[in-house]
Amino acid sequence: MRIESLRPAEHLGNVTIHGVRRFLELDSGAPSLPHLQESREVEMVDQQAISDVEKKMAIILPIKDEDLKVFEGVLSGVPHDCLMIVISNSSKQEVDNFKNEKDIVNRFCRITHRQAIVVHQKNPELANAIADAGYPELLGEDGLIRSGKAEGMILGIILTMFSGREYVGFIDTDNYIPGAVWEYAKHFATGFNLAQSPYSMVRVLWKYKPKLVGELYFKRWGRVSEVTNKHLNHLISSKGKFETEIIKTGNAGEHAMSIELAKRLTYGTGYAVETKEIMSILEQFSGILPIEDREVAEEGVEILQTETINPHLHEDKGGDHLIQDMLLPSLAVIYHSPLADEAGRKMIETQLAGIEGMESNPEIPHIKLIPPPQKMDLQKFSATIEKYLPQMVLPDGELISRVARPSRLPSSGQFKKIVYTDLDGTLLNPLTYSYSTALDALRLLKDKELPLVFCSAKTMGEQDLYRNELGIKDPFITENGGAIFIPKDYFRLPFAYDRVAGNYLVIELGMNYKDIRHILKKALAEACTEIENSEKAGNIFITSFGDMSVEDVSRLTDLNLKQAELAKQREYSETVHIEGDKRSTNIVLNHIQQSGLEYSFGGRFYEVTGGNDKGKAIKILNELFRLNFGNIHTFGLGDSENDYSMLETVDSPILVQRPGNKWHKMRLRNPSYVRGVGPEGFSRAVTDIILPME
Repeated sequence: MRIESLRPAEHLGNVTIHGVRRFLELDSGAPSLPHLQESREVEMVDQQAISDVEKKMAIILPIKDEDLKVFEGVLSGVPHDCLMIVISNSSKQEVDNFKNEKDIVNRFCRITHRQAIVVHQKNPELANAIADAGYPELLGEDGLIRSGKAEGMILGIILTMFSGREYVGFIDTDNYIPGAVWEYAKHFATGFNLAQSPYSMVRVLWKYKPKLVGELYFKRWGRVSEVTNKHLNHLISSKGKFETEIIKTGNAGEHAMSIELAKRLTYGTGYAVETKEIMSILEQFSGILPIEDREVAEEGVEILQTETINPHLHEDKGGDHLIQDMLLPSLAVIYHSPLADEAGRKMIETQLAGIEGMESNPEIPHIKLIPPPQKMDLQKFSATIEKYLPQMVLPDGELISRVARPSRLPSSGQFKKIVYTDLDGTLLNPLTYSYSTALDALRLLKDKELPLVFCSAKTMGEQDLYRNELGIKDPFITENGGAIFIPKDYFRLPFAYDRVAGNYLVIELGMNYKDIRHILKKALAEACTEIENSEKAGNIFITSFGDMSVEDVSRLTDLNLKQAELAKQREYSETVHIEGDKRSTNIVLNHIQQSGLEYSFGGRFYEVTGGNDKGKAIKILNELFRLNFGNIHTFGLGDSENDYSMLETVDSPILVQRPGNKWHKMRLRNPSYVRGVGPEGFSRAVTDIILPME
């Protein structure tokens, strides 16, 4: 996708509101050749980056008695890798529209090989699960989820949290143009790629909203949006020294949020929801009012606005609907906000009094507010709703087949211990690769049912060999955070993953091996040229596993032939061996960095990667462990610089001695040091630190 470069932005404390950016090209083609530079006015987000976000995104499709042909078209427009969550509040009386909708989704998912969650907003099992989880604010007097757009959206957010997706998007199902639906999802994914903060929102501005007035007339702005935008911009202007018109999407139905932001916002009921999202961000995080969530304040919140190429053509529901259901609630959340001043309130009163059909002094209602979804105990919700999942997941519970059966959860106040460990130099002897002296400690971990997660530079094949020998069934992290491999029947709740490899569901984080090799080859050639032309640089010898035979790898590493063969089966990194003086080595490493790749030194070899991160991989696994086990406490065992991001991420970092009985120097938060090299140090960490902790 090609999009306009950065537009002017408004900053209110910790909140950044970006101006509208136009999409210029919906398909920007293959990555440009290196010598073809993008114009300063243009920014390109490549298809792989967009696809990576789509795999982590749920699209919420709210529906209430819409035309079924239009609904089918909307389904066809949602990108394949997004999880569809259909929230229906349709009739189930004489004509069961909900059953018809579910049949359509089931058939669509079967023929397109994808998954969807389909629920009715009045589902009593969902309501009971939400009540049990401590979130009664979503329920009405009848004990069911209240009718209303906001309530349906919040239910969608809860199900997105339950599914493990990182982003949630909302697309209305009365859209007559499937291509517009597809474009909205691309806007969401592009926006999240451009955002710098994990707490971000993407709001879509329709280029045109056509009306039938004898003929098709392409109207630039919606009536309600014009008014809502005006009053939002007045409020923002009143908090600074300059007037602004930065907000163009005050009533954007098509919008998306990172789940980390979505679960923290307070919502307004009904059609106030889209405007209240903006107000909640300003009220909770700008700093104008006291901030309670310091974590968000440190990162900041971003609101991105993008303009479509496709027009938005949908059913016209009449002027009364616009005024009573949309405009009045939207202005009410601004009017009653603690951020509003007297001048702003007077403007809103005058605005409403001037609308035909409104009273001269209309009463502006207080909109019912719903607290943030994170208030809910997601673990309790998950445990309650699990037995009803086969009724909600299409086709035929396929999502369920990828989820393990219920695990025993820790009781309140307890926590599950999770152990992450490096292999070479930690569990394995750095010279012999033996783990024999750690066998007793491994047995103790197994007896206590403590997950042991390998987190190493080794490949999937190498790690699987050790896991099978030791009888370990837990997830593992390969190639310095290049990917997470999770056994199919390990976690009981669904989560987003990128591919299936044998008996594993794989979450991919790093660049693929072929691309790394291509970039690395060029970087090394440039480095060698610089070294040859330098009078001060000495000779250097560089080789990588991809250029070596199995026998060569075996000789260089002291691995047996089977292990050497597995070490060559790299998917997300390349192992490089460098022999040369310090100046020449630094030239090589600088060229690797300048190419956009990263490297880490494991003691003997350099691991070259693109986006791999042990710490990020651990954070993802931690979320899955929390979702399935409740409270957790994490330990990390390592011995070298290569383990820093792992040790920095866990609750209790533990350093094992290196040869020479020394510990690698790292700046870590409250590290523990254990004596013993490799498996001896691993054993002491288990018996002296991990098991005794209560």
